[in-house]
This record gives sequence, C-alpha cells and structure tokens, in this order.
Amino acid sequence: MISAQLAAKRRSIKLLALSILVVAGAALAAAYAWSSWQLRRLELSNAEISTSNLTHALADQASSAFKMVDTVLVGMVNRIEHDRLPATDRDALYRLMMDHLAELPALQGLFVYDASGTWIVNSAGQSFNGRNNADRAYFRFHRDSPARDVHIGAPIIGRTSGAWVIPVSRRLEHPDGSFAGVVLATIKVDFFRKIYEQIELRQDGKIILALRSGTQLLAIPFTWTGIGADLASTALFPRLAGQLPNGRLPDVAEGGKRLMYGVAQAGDYPLLVATARSQDQVLAPWRETIFTAGAALLALAGGMAVLAVYLVRQMRLRDRFERELLDTKTALEASNASLLVQSQIDPLTGLYNKRHFEGALEQELARARQDGSPLAALMIDVDHFKKYNDSHGHLAGDVALAEIARTIRAGASRPRDVAARFGGEEFVVLLPATDAAGGLAVAEAIRTRLERLRIAHREAPLGIMTVSIGLACTVPRHAEDGADSLLWRADAALYAAKESGRNRVGPAG
Repeated sequence: MISAQLAAKRRSIKLLALSILVVAGAALAAAYAWSSWQLRRLELSNAEISTSNLTHALADQASSAFKMVDTVLVGMVNRIEHDRLPATDRDALYRLMMDHLAELPALQGLFVYDASGTWIVNSAGQSFNGRNNADRAYFRFHRDSPARDVHIGAPIIGRTSGAWVIPVSRRLEHPDGSFAGVVLATIKVDFFRKIYEQIELRQDGKIILALRSGTQLLAIPFTWTGIGADLASTALFPRLAGQLPNGRLPDVAEGGKRLMYGVAQAGDYPLLVATARSQDQVLAPWRETIFTAGAALLALAGGMAVLAVYLVRQMRLRDRFERELLDTKTALEASNASLLVQSQIDPLTGLYNKRHFEGALEQELARARQDGSPLAALMIDVDHFKKYNDSHGHLAGDVALAEIARTIRAGASRPRDVAARFGGEEFVVLLPATDAAGGLAVAEAIRTRLERLRIAHREAPLGIMTVSIGLACTVPRHAEDGADSLLWRADAALYAAKESGRNRVGPAG
C-alpha cells in the first residue's frame, strides 16, 4: 500500500516535471521568437535612421557646394551687366576668376561667353580665339529661355580640362532684357567622388547624385559609364523623386537583393542625393546574434530536460540546485549593477551624464558643509559650435565633442573630480576640496590643452576649436548654499567669459 502510494507520488512528480518542462520550453521558444523579431525591427529602424542621416548630410554638403559656386556666378553677372560686356575689364575679371578658383576646391573653371557663344574670358588664362560654345546644352537653354535662375546641366567633358565636370550657369542680358551671353562655372565630378568614396558603404551600398530630371551626375560604386546615365526610365528613380524633399524607401527589390534607400533634395537646387544600404548587410549582426541565442536556447532546453529527469531521480540534490540558483541571482544582481553604472554615462563623450552629476553635487555639498572644505565648479561651453556643425557637419561635430570630453577628463583627473556632459555642447566639472585658485588652474589647463590640439574650425575667429569656461567656488556652511546657487554663479561666469571674447575663463563667483 505504501509502495503504491510512493509510486503514485513519483508519477505525479514526473508528470509535474514534464508539464513544467513543456510549458517552460514553449515560453522560451515564444520569448525567443518575439525578441528575435523585435531585435530585427530595431536593427532595420536604426539602419533607416543612419541612412537618412547620411543622406541629409550629403545633401547639405552638395547644396553648400553648389550654393558657393552659384554665389560666384551671381557676383560675376552683376559685375558684367553693370559694366556692360564689351566694356568689361577682362584682366580684372580674369583675376577675380583665379581668386575664386583658389578659394573653392569644387571649381574646375569659370567662363564668360557672348551672345554668339564666343569665348570672352575664362580661368584657363588663354584666349581660345575662334572657340565657340553655342552648341552646348546650357548655352542653348539660356539663349532660348528668359529665366534668370541658375541652371545645372548634365555632366560634360570640359574642353579646357578634358575632365568630367558639372556645368552651372546663369544668363547675361543687355539693358533691354535681350540675351547677352552666359556665365559658366564647372564643378569637378571628382570633387564629389573623393568625398563619397571615403564613406564606408559595405557590400551592395550605393550613393547617387542626380538631377531631378533623372540625369545621373555621379554614382558610388563609381564607373565612368555611370556619369550622365539616364535614370528617368528606371523603375527606381520615379520612386526616389516621389519621396522628395526628404524621405525613405525602406524596402526596394533590386537585382535579387533588398535595399533601403534614403533620399533628400540638395537645398533649393534641382538635385537629389540618395544613399542605399543592403538589408542583408544590415541584418548580418542580427543573424549572428539569433543564431548564437538559438544555440544557447537549445542548450538550455536540453539542460532543462536533463535537470527535470535529474530532479525526479535525485530529489536529495535539492540543496545543490538552490545554491546554483543563488549564484545565478548574484550574477544577475552584478549585471544590474553594471547596467546602473552604464545608465549614468553619456554614450557620445564617455563622461557622466547630468543626472549623475546632480547626485554627486549634492553629496559633495553635504561633505563640504560637514568638513568646511571649499568646492569649485566649472561650466564649459564650446565656442561657435553651431557654426562648426553647420560648416563641418554633425558627424564631425560628434567627433569634436568626444575629443573635447577627453581633454576635460584629462584636466579633471583626481578620483573625486566629476566631469559631465550637461547638454549639447555644454560640460560641467565638479572639483571637491578646491578653492578659486585651484579651480582656475584646472580651467586654464583644460582651455590651453584644447587650444594646443588645434582642432580645425574654419568659422571660428582663431580657426580652431576653443572653449569658454565659467568658474564658481563656495565654502558651504548653510543649507541655502546649494547646488542651484553654485551652478548659477558658474553659468554667470561663463556668460561673462563669452561676453569678453570667448576662449577664456570667466571670473570666479
């Protein structure tokens, strides 16, 4: 009787263990499938965002290049029409052309033609007597159209350079509004090619620069036959043009592959820039991850089966399994502690974030009130950073911020010093047990260290990246000597430093 009861009890335990195993296996499989799908969506979403960001950056760069060249053309048109073409000082105009060529690396040449297409002045420094460009498409366009807007034509091989160039032109007019000629600038196709080929596209990636009409100016991977190709008749181009001025095509079938495209218009010009990434390349890390996770899941499922059998047969090993669960719990707690530390770090610069800084400031204020020690704070702002982003691009801006963060960390290197990114291009440093003189020494060390790095900043007065620093110091003795007061005075000192000309340390408040 007792034996039958024990056997029944064992069967119940076996059935319970088997049920638990089946349910757990099904739950793990469902969790694995759901997390794998979510991870795939996240990978594709991040890839779409990065592709879109790259496209916008390249479109902004193209817009800037054509804008600078167009500005040169507008200036030349105004000068020639004011002086009248026959009376124009051609030597002075030639010198002006050479100045522009020296300043603008995108330019291949500058030219002026009269109403018959005869060469009047050109940057090649030769008269080219008898030469005539009336056969060029851009010349016929201006001759036949009264529009005064800039015209960007299909790529051509320059008659002076022998290189592929993009013609950018404007119409000249007599005082009565009749056609007087054309002012032409040619942009090197290789100017864009050198920029685009520096971008890591990976397998099946693409960059396309084209006119809105469908004429391809340049494509990467580069082929000579791709210059001037007609894209208007392809299935892809109308879809790209339909997404302008800014858009995405996340799933395009092309040559048996799935590509994701980002497309943007280059400013107000009839140009589009498109970039593409292969979904296969984007999802390669995901596939590796789910393969590894799947193998781990199978191993876990096998282990669970063995564990269930072992539990049924060896109930006396319960304590051992409890110890293993305790080890797992300890590892999980350690992992959570690691994640907590990561949550306090700014991912771009590696410095602490604002949340961690605020907690550290309250702790140091309490300690300073207790032992009567001084406490200094530095408020640091990158000079002309918006101009740097506009001129050099946001990717370069992120690299510059990371370099500045390393400089700040090197200047505030004591164990209790806290350096943090406060937001945007603004940083803050907390210097415990530091008086005004000590704070000034650290601030000057950071400022001069960055100045010696000589990070190029063509929009800044000195041509390099600099920072302005506000310094505040306190010896808190009362509760009202709080964090807001110290940071407010540091910010006021920073404002004073900027008002005094930047690249300096504001007075301690």
